[in-house]
Amino acid sequence: MYKLLVVEDVKTVREAIVKSIDWGALGVEVIGALSNGEEALKQLELLQPHILLTDIGMPKMNGVELIAQVRQRSPEMKCIILSGLSEFEHARQAITLNVLDYVLKPVDPAEISRVIGLAVSELKREEGERIGRVMAEQAVKEHLPSLTGQIPVNETGGNIKKKRLVDQALEYVLAHYSRRDLTLADISSHVGLSEKYLNQIFKEVTGTTLNHTIIRLRMEKAANLMKDPAIKIYEICDQIGYTDQDYFRESFKKQYGLTPTEYRNTFL
Repeated sequence: MYKLLVVEDVKTVREAIVKSIDWGALGVEVIGALSNGEEALKQLELLQPHILLTDIGMPKMNGVELIAQVRQRSPEMKCIILSGLSEFEHARQAITLNVLDYVLKPVDPAEISRVIGLAVSELKREEGERIGRVMAEQAVKEHLPSLTGQIPVNETGGNIKKKRLVDQALEYVLAHYSRRDLTLADISSHVGLSEKYLNQIFKEVTGTTLNHTIIRLRMEKAANLMKDPAIKIYEICDQIGYTDQDYFRESFKKQYGLTPTEYRNTFL
């Protein structure tokens, strides 16, 4: 469940928001319904909401001021504003603070459900990306030889520098391997080497090639995503940077000995 904090100074509106929507169906729990921004700011660290739904015009601290403070403390929080037409200029200010969306008053439960659903989708996407990065890092640790172990400790500057350059290349690959347009030129440019020399020292240090590393990371991510039957295989293909599903299928079978469909069926 994702946690939602509602901030609205009008009690009847606040209660209507809390009671008129099936929050559980959206995968959301309302953890607080407060009357002003100042109170919300005090409770922020304790409640730690994922989503903030706040009115603009409130006493003590208005919604724009609250969102500005939230952005400093919890930049990943999804902020949605409630705004009357007379407050639209304030709403425009809030948009510059990277709010997810805004809802015009009078409150429409269907519209609030829509924007909260959008916030949940964004949170799930970001969570999936975080998991993917963690899995990618684990894949490198588990499947690639130890970089430290590949360089004799009594060697001098040259090999240490090579290891440092390979580490930089790996960090870039970990961050960008799901990009369909990722090329060796991108990686070598980031590291500041020619493509030929980067390939040479990468193989020398890790015992494998950059291309093989990228494929392995993509297949690891694909295998993890296939455990969720709700994600279509063509969607997985797109998420890991493949445009050709046949090529994806061949690469996956080469690594796991099963086609993507066969692999997925082992979890059903």
